[in-house]
Amino acid sequence: MRLEQQEMIDVKDIVREKDLADILISGDDCIHFIIEMFDDQPANLKVAYHRLHLLAFITQRILEKELAIEIIKKGTDLYYDEKKINVGIATSSNNSTKIHFGLNIVSSGVPDYVKAIGLQEIKDNISLETIAKMIAENFIGELKAISEDTVKSRTF
Repeated sequence: MRLEQQEMIDVKDIVREKDLADILISGDDCIHFIIEMFDDQPANLKVAYHRLHLLAFITQRILEKELAIEIIKKGTDLYYDEKKINVGIATSSNNSTKIHFGLNIVSSGVPDYVKAIGLQEIKDNISLETIAKMIAENFIGELKAISEDTVKSRTF
């Protein structure tokens, strides 16, 4: 993962960190979740951020259980031992919303000014595929449950 400043979506990060490095987001090895949804028309950025927060919460709970650790969630950022584990952003176009959520496998390649940690540095014998599938399946399950809930409620 390597994003040039002109590719960045998060305006706050660009303004806050533009003088710290040419590459503001990078990592040598990550698990990436790329989610594009077309269900809200017009596309709704607020809903995309709700989903991103849900994805971060699900990831926090799964990692805490599977790695037997405590993770701090600040917005959509996850931290272990005051080191960042992930990146996350949501954006929208005219007809879709997109989420990128990346989990560090290792901390190498991350900009020098970022204190980061990778999943393999937390616990070296974890199954990354199992973790990724659990996160994806739980997220999909929650989205399905939300869809089902919206059609069972009587309006007033």
